[in-house]
Amino acid sequence: MNVLPRACATFLLVLWAMMIAPTAFAADLTGIYAQSTLEHWEQRYARSTQRILDEVIRPVLLDSERRRLERVRLDTPTHAQGDMQGRPLAFYAPWDGRRVVMPVFSLKFLDDLCTAYAWLQINGYSLETITDYTAMLRYGDVRATPEFAPLSALGVPEDALEDARVDKLALGHFVTARTFILLHELGHLYHGHRGGTAAQKRHNETEADRFAAEVMARTPLPPLGSLVFFMADVSWAGYPSSDQDTHPISGTRLRTLAAQLEAPTLASRLIKLAAMLEDPDIRRSFVAVGKATTLASLAPRRPDQLSSATAIEVNAAFSGSYLGQVTQVGDQAFPVRVDFKREGDRVWGEYRFALGVGKIDGRVSGNVMNFAWEWADSYGRGRFESTADGKAFSGRWGYHDSADNAGSWNGTAIVPH
Repeated sequence: MNVLPRACATFLLVLWAMMIAPTAFAADLTGIYAQSTLEHWEQRYARSTQRILDEVIRPVLLDSERRRLERVRLDTPTHAQGDMQGRPLAFYAPWDGRRVVMPVFSLKFLDDLCTAYAWLQINGYSLETITDYTAMLRYGDVRATPEFAPLSALGVPEDALEDARVDKLALGHFVTARTFILLHELGHLYHGHRGGTAAQKRHNETEADRFAAEVMARTPLPPLGSLVFFMADVSWAGYPSSDQDTHPISGTRLRTLAAQLEAPTLASRLIKLAAMLEDPDIRRSFVAVGKATTLASLAPRRPDQLSSATAIEVNAAFSGSYLGQVTQVGDQAFPVRVDFKREGDRVWGEYRFALGVGKIDGRVSGNVMNFAWEWADSYGRGRFESTADGKAFSGRWGYHDSADNAGSWNGTAIVPH
């Protein structure tokens, strides 16, 4: 299970992304926006993004950078071309060396992510649903229909930007995110990247990140805005990693950005986050979350709430819905909900926590249940003891063959509404 809640807390500090890796997706998402919607935004995005290139980036380029990039133009087609079409954040620099392509479809998706982040944050909702959403797009059951567009899927109201605080925060992130993306793609053009082996491509991506971070530091824009869809990059980078991956994993990219920051506290946080993102358990968690997430589970929730599900009435020990806490060695306690189903002495069901849904299967003898659990590719055992009325339980859980080496687990019956 290895939930690593400390990582979740850190993710909430930096819930933005840099550049999306060109990996396979569960679906072509072209249909989440109507053509009329993209046509409505086309000229506005083209003008505002061109202003970022001309008024924010070009004035801070060094002479050598300006000479090499002076003929580069911005291209804003409706959709990306070829196998990039339908990817939600497909920004790229073609090998002709003269263009940075920022499709309207991808800009709209990025704009919506910024709005969702701002509205959730301003209204005190958990930001984990954004991470769950991007993981679902990579690994879950997704259809290219409007209900899977960011604002609809995340329960953000259509008038969210009428709140001036939301509008200001969303716009700030959208501007700085586009600035970093443009600089990353300009970095490819500046260094003359032309593909190569997987190892060479990873080197190219790191070099482009470094260029973007160095130039970004010369602008007046705050660096955190460039992390808008960083968690999308975490979710969409394939797991497990292999020598054939063409993009460095997110930890490497964060270190590149941290090296350019003048604020030591923020740089330290990014380095710690980078180490966490390289943890195999954390990367497995994105796969598990993506497979388990549904539109219903993405409804806005407070930071201390779990995703919603109908409670089952408890009418016997280890039967029905319970809410409690789990401790894990070295971490703070985190909330977990368990939904048990029981027939005779057999019990099975699901447990829900911040990083997804796991399965549980056990046998009851008296007021004791011995069980096995599994989540992603982790598994183990445990032992619960119920109160006499069956309304609560407590016990311990462990990894693999141990039933107690991981921590404690308790639960109290949920009264269904």
